[in-house]
Amino acid sequence: MWAGEKTPLTGIDSTFQQLESRSADLFLDGRETDGDLPQRRVSVRELRGLLLDRGTSHATKNAVWAELAFRAQSHGDDWVLAAVWMMAPGLRRAARRAARDGAAPYADIEAEVLEGFLRELRTVDVDAGGVAARLWWAGYRNGLNARTRYTGNLGDVPLAERDALHSHSPQTGHPDFVLDRAVQEGAISADEAELIGRTRLEGEALADAARRLGLGYHACRTRRQAAEERLARYLLVPGPGMPSPAPGRLAQAGTTAQAA
Repeated sequence: MWAGEKTPLTGIDSTFQQLESRSADLFLDGRETDGDLPQRRVSVRELRGLLLDRGTSHATKNAVWAELAFRAQSHGDDWVLAAVWMMAPGLRRAARRAARDGAAPYADIEAEVLEGFLRELRTVDVDAGGVAARLWWAGYRNGLNARTRYTGNLGDVPLAERDALHSHSPQTGHPDFVLDRAVQEGAISADEAELIGRTRLEGEALADAARRLGLGYHACRTRRQAAEERLARYLLVPGPGMPSPAPGRLAQAGTTAQAA
């Protein structure tokens, strides 16, 4: 992303500020929301600060996002805009990750990420848990799909990337696509995919991930290990009509991603 480049999220802060100035209803009541929010009305602006705070529990973040998604679905445009503003830091991170090799224009990828997020926001099951992660992954998946369209039209995409993008086996390929497919097929949850992606692909320290999730270090390591074991079984057992992936394929893809 070039400095000063206008993207779909460029004006989200000022747009949300305008919404705040004309609406007095943008708050959640901590007394009526699960988790450990302050026991009073909490504005959306304060909520974002709390959700970005590593000291806020994962359960509280999930409860807040379940309520935000419910309000976006039932109360209309103001809460949709509020949800976009709340997720904007995560959406930008998803867009940067999807567009990291420069194969596609960043602004286009960000637009696709936003579209995927909004589409999922309209239909996500707010009672199923992991709402924030599912919304983020829906946006990220849309960004990845857009990236495949660009890379499919470009000749200078690295061979490993090209092979992954055009592979017909869902168990093989670039780690981002492997994780996304594993989530879609129920091998791991969206929360688990985010934990693996952040700590294995983006370089987040496991201790930082543990604080972000409100877990102890060993509990976080155990959670990641269990998810990676299920992911490994998924990679080793082909679906109907699918060939088994070559041994070490995910490890090789991970090395490629980290070098990118």
